[in-house]
Amino acid sequence: MPVEQEEKAETPVAKPKSPGHMKLVIVGAVALFAALVGAQVAGPLINNMIAGAPHAEGEEEIAAEAEEVVAEVIVEEEVHEEEPLAQAVYTALDPPFVVSFDTEDGPRYVQLTLQAMARSEETIAAVKQHAPAIRNSVLFKLGGYELAVLATQAGKEQLRQELLVVANEILAKNEVEESIEELYFTSLVIQ
Repeated sequence: MPVEQEEKAETPVAKPKSPGHMKLVIVGAVALFAALVGAQVAGPLINNMIAGAPHAEGEEEIAAEAEEVVAEVIVEEEVHEEEPLAQAVYTALDPPFVVSFDTEDGPRYVQLTLQAMARSEETIAAVKQHAPAIRNSVLFKLGGYELAVLATQAGKEQLRQELLVVANEILAKNEVEESIEELYFTSLVIQ
């Protein structure tokens, strides 16, 4: 007797996903979001109609406005694409800042080294150009702090934020269009 060979079932080959597949997923997600927003707006209106509640004046206008808002959200979601940030550029505010404090235990010192970060070379060039004014403001702001505050994490973060504001105020006063995005402590020593 001849041995019968089993026929092998052909397995379907998975087709690679097209680049439009992701767009389809995004459009579907936006449509689902719009449907949920529409349901939130239309739900109370439908409940009032079923319950036999009298129509309030302007109810149709509210429903029309809600539909417009949903349509705007859909359009904004389709059009909105996040632009990638420009590469960060850094410059050191050298030399380190040194401030002395008179305390009951004698003189104490704080040494602070800062780096400014911006997203354009023009802003960094402006920081270097106006460094004397920035350094002056940083020294006065640092000298106004108490050592006990500077010893805490919250105090350091508060100082960092205030120094950023002060530096950007100087740039704005000198008509620099862009600002420093961040100021970083690269060293802080309290002696």
